[in-house]
Amino acid sequence: MDLKIIDIKDKDLFTKAWSLYENSFPSIEKRSLLEQETLMNNKKYKPLAFIEDDIIIAILFYWDFKPYSYIEHFAVNDKLRGMSYGSKILENFLQDKKDVILEIELISDEISHKRLKFYEKFDFKINEFKHYQVPFRKNQKDLELLLLSYKRKLSFDEYKKLYSQMKESLSF
Repeated sequence: MDLKIIDIKDKDLFTKAWSLYENSFPSIEKRSLLEQETLMNNKKYKPLAFIEDDIIIAILFYWDFKPYSYIEHFAVNDKLRGMSYGSKILENFLQDKKDVILEIELISDEISHKRLKFYEKFDFKINEFKHYQVPFRKNQKDLELLLLSYKRKLSFDEYKKLYSQMKESLSF
């Protein structure tokens, strides 16, 4: 696999990646185009695209909250799912990261169960406390999600600190 990893703060690449983002997440779990464009100025925000032969294979948008890396969005091109791209990209991402966290929907169907199994394969753990996504827009209702952390569960104190960082950076 010869994937190029590109920071898509470049406007042309961002536009190409936007349709993958739009088609991969329900509206309550994604930002508007204007909100995404605004985030591009935030130094903690790292939107990456994985490209092979000029085709966007996947996107991985994450935040650098020292000491945590928070994966906000990770999606593989739906035409290329099941070809191990997601596994290889995540494995590569985790190589130089220690404290990685991400959110997934509550387990309610076969797809959400498969998503959990995918992350558990990489040693992500479900944290036991209730977690709500930081709303991406004003007046958005609370969305309960599972918070997963890489290789270990967070203490409640760690979680509170992290959630404060998330609220400070993620909400509009």
